[in-house]
Amino acid sequence: MKINRVFAKQINFPMNGELRNTAFTFNTKEVVFVFVESNTDVIGVGELWSFYGSASIVVDIINKDFAPLVIGEDPHFIERIRERITGLAPIGKMEGVMVNALSGLDIALWDLRAKILDIPLYQLLGAHSNHVYTYASGGLYGPNKTASDLGKEVKGYRDDGFTGVKIKVGGLSQREDIERIAAARKALGPDARLMIDAMHAYTVPEALGMARKALDHDIYWFESPVALVDTEGHAIVNSQGGIPVCANESLHSCEAFSELIRRRGAEYAHFDLCVCGGITEARKIAAVAQAHGVPIALHAANAVCLFSASVHFAASVSNCDSVENHQVHRWLNEYAPSSTMKLLSGSRVSPLDSPGHGMDFLTPEFIDNISKEIIEAAV
Repeated sequence: MKINRVFAKQINFPMNGELRNTAFTFNTKEVVFVFVESNTDVIGVGELWSFYGSASIVVDIINKDFAPLVIGEDPHFIERIRERITGLAPIGKMEGVMVNALSGLDIALWDLRAKILDIPLYQLLGAHSNHVYTYASGGLYGPNKTASDLGKEVKGYRDDGFTGVKIKVGGLSQREDIERIAAARKALGPDARLMIDAMHAYTVPEALGMARKALDHDIYWFESPVALVDTEGHAIVNSQGGIPVCANESLHSCEAFSELIRRRGAEYAHFDLCVCGGITEARKIAAVAQAHGVPIALHAANAVCLFSASVHFAASVSNCDSVENHQVHRWLNEYAPSSTMKLLSGSRVSPLDSPGHGMDFLTPEFIDNISKEIIEAAV
């Protein structure tokens, strides 16, 4: 068994520029799909969006730098393939867009392996459960969007069957954000989870102040309260703020999470398969977290391929708290099998039982057609 082709394709999904989080306004969502094809014509698919630069850079890295190193390799030898790719980086340490690119490739390799073996991905990874908890993620900022508007949004998620909702904070004054939190809690009722995500907006004193103001609203976790690199700051907020910290979706590598967890900078190890280094690295991060008694949570704010892969991964480990079920970034959901997003009791989702992660509709031709439709619609 050999790999014959490796290539990436990009889709730019237009957004109206009205929604924003604490870091940026969404004008376009750039999504990259990675394809790995065996000499038996089986194709694995991965997905990513670039946290660290233009998506076109990631496409070039995969097509021009990674592909020559992967073609001809046995797809079952994922660690060996990763070792070859890591050798591209100075002193063997990958950063930024190169880790994004590796993450997408790694997801595609695992999808390919599962398809070759004709089993669902979560079973190949070592199934622990046939369902995982998901929560509705939204609560973004928008022009003239009031706390009342947010409450109506959150109530809609609750009515849809979600028992947990995550909203953004840090994009307005703390007084205004507390009003938003109060509206969200009222809409959810007392028994549902409410999470807040600051996306690194605060200093440590600000984060502690926000945590103390939010305590009365029974917050399940306080996500990414301070700067990404401030592990000590996360630990201070986690130990003194009164709300468990969840961190950090933009981190990559087992080593980085080991340091965060060792210093108790988070009570929930929060990572993204298309950022952390892929499924291979995610398994190591989950193992480190488990060794320290820390549950994991999967970030997934992209297209349906990442969501499905995240559900499969979550179902393969024993210490997963939840998978993000984003209500804004739901790209291509309408083309996926209907059971992909089907909520079970308690807002749980089951991994698909088809081979791989189940996104067979994602072919290179499909990506080309969708891209063409988007361009034509914009004219």
